[in-house]
This record gives sequence, structure tokens and C-alpha cells, in this order.
Amino acid sequence: MNEMVLQEEIMLEALEDFPAYLPLREVVYQTLKKAILNGNLKPGQLLSENLIANKLSVSRTPVREALRSLENENLVSVLSGRKVIVSIPTIQEIEEIYDIRLIVEAEALRKITADDSAIIQQLENCVTMAKVHLEKENLQELHKTNSEFHLTIISALQNNKLKQFVDSLQDTISRYSLYSKTNYKLAQDLEDDHSQILTHLKQGDNELAVQILRQHFTTTKEILKAMF
Repeated sequence: MNEMVLQEEIMLEALEDFPAYLPLREVVYQTLKKAILNGNLKPGQLLSENLIANKLSVSRTPVREALRSLENENLVSVLSGRKVIVSIPTIQEIEEIYDIRLIVEAEALRKITADDSAIIQQLENCVTMAKVHLEKENLQELHKTNSEFHLTIISALQNNKLKQFVDSLQDTISRYSLYSKTNYKLAQDLEDDHSQILTHLKQGDNELAVQILRQHFTTTKEILKAMF
């Protein structure tokens, strides 16, 4: 694994008002996880127990416990010398995630017909909202709309076990999707793919929609592989 360590300031929001029954370690865990998934904590960034504890006004114990949980989820990595960093995606991990996504979503696209009006409408809503977020250059909200678009496609399979499996990968998928939208132009190009997929679905050209999806994921993979 690339062990480049980024010595950047730790960007964390103050602890939110979580339910009183939640243990402090869970509150810290959820706060750190949110910061990783929204990109405030970057791949390779050093996570100092002391600095995090000071930022959140807690002791080191709940921070240590939270980092252990995040390590189990592959969101942080422990390097030599007990240094903890936000995990860095590997080329193999990127390839595997997007291979899985292509298999699942291509099969889902093939099942969508003109009779699936609710799915088509939801995809249209996502495309419309994406244009709004692009105009405002709001990449965070665009990222959320992107996730909704792809999850809507998968819903066409109506397979609960598969949904549970995809849900188990969603944190990783979310991270990779966020990292791939590194600037406005790239984000715009990727959202154009969504518009084309929707257009082909509405025309009944499912295989053309699959072709666009395949190119969409190939482009995203290459962006991520160049990055990491």
C-alpha cells in the first residue's frame, strides 16, 4: 500500500447533538466517519489521537475506540509506528468495486422498461437536480444526487439480498464517487452520462444505456487510478 502520509490540519465539525444513550465512542466514530465520507478527511491524512481528542473536546479513549472501528471498516489504516491514516484506495480495490457495480447495474438497466414509471421518474428527478447542483457548483449535493441515481437503477432488480450486499459496499462506493468528482468539468461530464442513460432507457434502447454505463465506470476508474 502507498504509505504517503498527509500532514494536513484535521477538519472536524464539533460533536453534534446525538441521543444521550449513545456511548461517546459511537459519537466520535460517527463524527469521524462522516468527515471521511464527505472528504473533509482525505486519503493518506494522518489521524492523531491527541489532535482529534482536542478538536472534539474528549479524551483519547473514545477516539482510540472509534479509530479501531473505522479500521475494521477499512476506512482507516494503521501503518508502521502505529500511525493511523485515512485509508488509501488500491488499484485492485478500485477495479473490484467498479467491476461489481457494472455487473449489478448493467443487469438492472436491462430490466427497466417504459412500464417502470416510478423508476424513470426518479431518475429524471436526479438528472434535474444534478443540473441545479452543477449550476451552483455544489459538488457535495451533486454527490448525493449521483448516489441516488445509481441506487434507483439497482432498485429495478427488486432483490433484497443483493440490496443488502450493495449497502455493505456503499461507504466505499460513496468515497470513490466523491473522489472522482475532483472538479466541475469532470463532474459535468459524468452527469452528462446519466442524462444519456436516461434518454436511452426512455427510448427502450437498454443496451445503449448499458454501453454508456460501462464507459461511465471506465472513465471513473481511470480518474481514481491516476489519483491513487
